[in-house]
Amino acid sequence: MNKWIGLGTLALLAACDAPQAPVVTGPDGQPRIQISTSGLTCYNNRCLDINPAARSVRQVGNRTTRIPRNIDVSSGSVTAAEFEQMGIAASLAGGVGSGNR
Repeated sequence: MNKWIGLGTLALLAACDAPQAPVVTGPDGQPRIQISTSGLTCYNNRCLDINPAARSVRQVGNRTTRIPRNIDVSSGSVTAAEFEQMGIAASLAGGVGSGNR
């Protein structure tokens, strides 16, 4: 049990120290979060491993899952609401030993 508490604390500290993704203005004038192609994309203290080519997303410690269909990642950026939606999907994917196979 202490191992999991320690890993959770370490993950939380790592997330807090991660550099935030650049925010750019999209063609519609909305602020958009630039997706990192070389690692984690971090925004608002949440980090996701987003792979636009495979249309997959993963939260550290969880399994990889599909990006929701209504989110277009082909431009290399997403809105804050889309990032949050991907974060929820990644959280629901479950982690190692979660029993979801």
